[in-house]
Amino acid sequence: MRIRGSGRRAALARLAGAVAGAALLAGCGTATTTPAGAAEARKTYPGGVHAESLDPSKFAQYGEAPQPKDARQPTASPAPTSTSSSASSSTSSPTVCPASGTRITAGRGDAAMGLRVLDLTLTNCGSTTVELYGYPRLTPQKPDGTPVERVRVLEGTDGITTGVDAGPRRITLRPGESAVTDLVWRNTYDDTTHPPVTVDQVVVDPRPARGTATVIPDPPLDLGSTGRLGTTAWHRAQEAAAGR
Repeated sequence: MRIRGSGRRAALARLAGAVAGAALLAGCGTATTTPAGAAEARKTYPGGVHAESLDPSKFAQYGEAPQPKDARQPTASPAPTSTSSSASSSTSSPTVCPASGTRITAGRGDAAMGLRVLDLTLTNCGSTTVELYGYPRLTPQKPDGTPVERVRVLEGTDGITTGVDAGPRRITLRPGESAVTDLVWRNTYDDTTHPPVTVDQVVVDPRPARGTATVIPDPPLDLGSTGRLGTTAWHRAQEAAAGR
């Protein structure tokens, strides 16, 4: 078959195109074209994870397009300025008067020749008078509130020392007035079969005044092996100060 002129050139061009297409299909399978600059935008990391630029048009169906990183950062707002004046705070608040109308506090204690004395002061912080007579009722306790064993509380101090207790008398305390009872003991330790007796806190029932109070002496009461804790009858605070 003989092809002449332009018809021959056209036939050769078609034949060359068919051969090139067949070579591509046989050697490479499906070919994918990569736009210019895509190799720079695509970075491959271990595990096959890669980062590439996103087409904003793909997000139109979700109602918003991705924003640049800087645009999504929250803008720091200035700290609000307070216009209210700060009230001065007190380091110590006033002591609240208990419902019983009486407040019991412990002194610092005194020690001489193995004899220990700790005064407890009852103050009438209420608005009515308080009647006292006789000795307070004491309950020695451990830190968890359980009673301390091997402790005998005495009304009076004769079993420990003499010349300390003046005996019971009736006392009427007006609002603001105070009365005192002294706790007296010795820290003698002469019984190695038992550990020394220590009292960490004392529940005080003034009798017949209303209510009780828990007193935590500092340091704790060290009764040694004696196990005896004496009390004096209530007396006015002025009398206690004059007798010392």
